[in-house]
Amino acid sequence: MKESITNSYRTHPTHHFPWLEIKAGHSALAATLYDLACREADSRLIIIDGFVGLEWNRFIPELRAALSQFTPHTRWLSTEQCFQSTEAIEDVLAPSLTSDPVFGRLFHGHLEDLWVQEHSTALRSTLQEHDVDLIIVYGFGASCLTTEGVQVYIDVPKDRCQHLAAQQRVFNVGAAAPQRFGEMYKRFYFVDWPMLNKVKRAQLPHIDLFVDGTESTEPRFTNGNDFRRALRALAQQPFRVKPWFAPGPWGGQWMKEQFGLPADQPNYAWSFELIAPENGVLLGDGQCSLECSFDYLLWAETDAVLGVPVAARYGSYFPIRFDYLDTMGGANLSCQVHPRLDYIRNEFGEPFTQDETYYIVTNEPGSKVFLGLREDANVSHFQEAALAARDRGIPFEIDEFVNSESSAPHDLFLIPSGTVHCSGANNLVLEISATPYIYTFKIYDYLRKDLSGNLRHVHLNHAFANIDAGRRTNWVRQHLCPRPVLLRQGEGWREYAIGNIEHLFFAIHRLEFTDQISDDTQDRFHALNLVEGERCEIVTKQHEPVELHFAESLIIPASVGHYHIRNLGQSACKLVKAFVK
Repeated sequence: MKESITNSYRTHPTHHFPWLEIKAGHSALAATLYDLACREADSRLIIIDGFVGLEWNRFIPELRAALSQFTPHTRWLSTEQCFQSTEAIEDVLAPSLTSDPVFGRLFHGHLEDLWVQEHSTALRSTLQEHDVDLIIVYGFGASCLTTEGVQVYIDVPKDRCQHLAAQQRVFNVGAAAPQRFGEMYKRFYFVDWPMLNKVKRAQLPHIDLFVDGTESTEPRFTNGNDFRRALRALAQQPFRVKPWFAPGPWGGQWMKEQFGLPADQPNYAWSFELIAPENGVLLGDGQCSLECSFDYLLWAETDAVLGVPVAARYGSYFPIRFDYLDTMGGANLSCQVHPRLDYIRNEFGEPFTQDETYYIVTNEPGSKVFLGLREDANVSHFQEAALAARDRGIPFEIDEFVNSESSAPHDLFLIPSGTVHCSGANNLVLEISATPYIYTFKIYDYLRKDLSGNLRHVHLNHAFANIDAGRRTNWVRQHLCPRPVLLRQGEGWREYAIGNIEHLFFAIHRLEFTDQISDDTQDRFHALNLVEGERCEIVTKQHEPVELHFAESLIIPASVGHYHIRNLGQSACKLVKAFVK
């Protein structure tokens, strides 16, 4: 083994390809667009589509000024003229944007459902005119008008979108102005993101320029062929997505200190470590990098990333998530429950539900996890206490009703939907769970305010409709607190099954090794996290070794097949591995 190094969690893991060329700035973008447009045989048409979170009002004026140096004879057309009125759009979206302040129903329609057909038809006819040097159509859904011309897509990371929305700098598709952030996020999640993802996916084979619009004044871009080539290459090697972090009312200090996160936040409660709908992937050329949504990789290389058996069940949806819950120096999470499968399908339109597990990476002595009901708990009395807290501000102790288990590093707690649960204070939890992640029905939150000073919302009707009253102390200890089962071993290494019950569609194993260990995907992706040890490297036949540091998460695509893991530190390693059964 090599010499020890201090932990260095990498918040911006970048995958470099020497043949990838990335350029930056509006001047370079304008020059590239003009050059591509001049190559068009029949017309000089540029289509600029983009994701919600892009500051169109800043991006387009800068690009317009840069392009004017090549030709003043340009017609700029916006898809805004296609949209129905704000009121009409709200009527279309009403079934998805329910009266609930947090939850809606997934919108299964299309962007064109928000358009006036006559207006989009008129805009299409304008594209055939040739009285100017360039015609540029920009805005949400521009690529829905035609697949001809120079096709451009401007992507915006989900964390950037939310950051700008919180500052009231961007707002929802078809809206007239920003709203309260919670309302905008609800519409992002249930309407804008799934609706615009259909547009992005359809345009992917035709993209001539991919643009990272994280910074609207300094876009980074690459040509479409190289972009798709990078996705193909990434699907053949181990890779990390870009994590991001958020504070919360119960958040702790461990991630801030260990990961070197910005000190301007009071705490960090969550790490979006590997949550497919939220994360991006960083691609680099050795000098510069750009970010694209993880969705692109899943659409372009579904079978290679997920594996044929997994793709047959889940399509291009990445079904497992990793995230951190940091209560080290913080407080208990809210007492909560997640919906049963039939409930999440009927109420919210999700294809599968939010089954979870808690893996304890580290904690303080005396810490615990709340899991299931006490043997003597009366659910009706529990509901009465929760109602009194919500309606009259009367506090109560969740220990009266909820079972608790002491927690220690490397314990795993299984949390199938319907199980009352929460992490106690002073745990660093690695959640290894099904991908749905917002369907948390809070039962009691200790009359606690959020970081904006508002009482946090509880969902008692949803919660008590989903609590499985049979999951009490004895059942929990028998079924949800598993002991490791040795599967295989060799000199200096072992593999254990640590979480595998019929209630969960995924299994969790732990690989323990002092020097090295080998594994095989068997055509199913593996999601890994180094929960103990300093660093290791993953060696495959197809690619140079990829390092993984303590607490980092990584995906082994199904296409990799056999791989080898070598310890690069002085202490022994423990890796958790999650995969679809």
